Amino acid sequence: MAYILLIKGDDALHEQLKQRLAKYGHEIFAAENSERTRKIASDRTPDLLICDQNKGDNQAAFLEHLSRDRKLSRVPVILLVDPSEMAAALSAYQCDIFAVLTKPVDYDHLVLQTETVLRQTTRQKQSRRRERSELRSQITRLEREMRATTSDLTDAAQNFITMQATPPSPKGIRIDVHYNPSGGFIGGDFYDFLWLDPRRLCIVLGDVSGHGIQAAVIQSMARKVISIGMKIHNGDLRAGLRFANDELADDIPNGKFVAALVGVLDVVSGDWSHARCGLPHPVFVEPNGSRKDVLTAGVALGLRRSSNWAAAIEVHKAKLLPEGRIVLFTDGIIECIQDDGEEFDYKGIHRVLERAKLTDNVPELIHQAAHAGHRAVDDVLIISLTRESAPAVAPEAAHGADEEEFTGLEKA
Repeated sequence: MAYILLIKGDDALHEQLKQRLAKYGHEIFAAENSERTRKIASDRTPDLLICDQNKGDNQAAFLEHLSRDRKLSRVPVILLVDPSEMAAALSAYQCDIFAVLTKPVDYDHLVLQTETVLRQTTRQKQSRRRERSELRSQITRLEREMRATTSDLTDAAQNFITMQATPPSPKGIRIDVHYNPSGGFIGGDFYDFLWLDPRRLCIVLGDVSGHGIQAAVIQSMARKVISIGMKIHNGDLRAGLRFANDELADDIPNGKFVAALVGVLDVVSGDWSHARCGLPHPVFVEPNGSRKDVLTAGVALGLRRSSNWAAAIEVHKAKLLPEGRIVLFTDGIIECIQDDGEEFDYKGIHRVLERAKLTDNVPELIHQAAHAGHRAVDDVLIISLTRESAPAVAPEAAHGADEEEFTGLEKA
């Protein structure tokens, strides 16, 4: 049973909703104004807010107040507006609006939207509980390892390595990864691969501020939270990253942050999109060998919650053509100091890509060229996505072998 708060709804709307939602066992309470709603919502957090927007109402200020309230900011909102006020409503609200419906109200549609958001919210809460329980277990294990002997730390390092994601092998796409934590034990860089559907593969990589075990704890959390956000929002980069930012801002220590880059690749068409939040920008290699650095706007995750945080995120779209390549990396590799006293930087990346063949393991070539094995002072993470020259495959076979493989990746 859900608790639904109706703001400024007239008696007819209140009665209709009570009657139509009674069969679902939901409780509906009507508040006559924003101030009254604020008090009621503070005493008992609703599962859903339905706001009846009348001309001249200052609901924007009220909903903005909710978005800043840690307890109420996750409550979904359905907004009812006059058709003439639709444009103004969409431009005024900076908080999370699940749906905007025009008046007069289509009650059947409103009930459908209400049930949809309540079910989605329930699934998200269950997912958060499961993931937080898993993260608490991981953090507890890592804290025990902090007090371990050198021998135990060796075991911890092995566990850390085995916890890293295994690159999938979609047909026609080669994915190579090189990851070397600084010090050889555990690090703050992370990566993940998850299938959004049988065609779309999401690639996550990131870098937690700081080093050592504390960074490893935070990166474990960040990797899961970003992946969950992308799953919940079905590959929507801005929405998925905003979810991750809000979750991390609540949980990681003050002053810590997470730099990340998230991309989505259609392994059949080659369509690619990515958003960069503080990591070095990727390098694109065209089939003719030309190289392009793609610099986009974005801010690191976890510094603070903000209703318009995602507005600063720029999404870049491109196409990975046959014999093309995308190279992604954290800052550890470009900061390697060379014999001349200069950093390896993008010039070093470009030199390697200039001579790399289609079949080469590019991350390994870059790591070797930078002499990162003994010169890197930070974690080194490099991922390359190479589209082979083979013809496109059927959608149902895009990611490898069969549905069993996709299911396994989804659970990973």
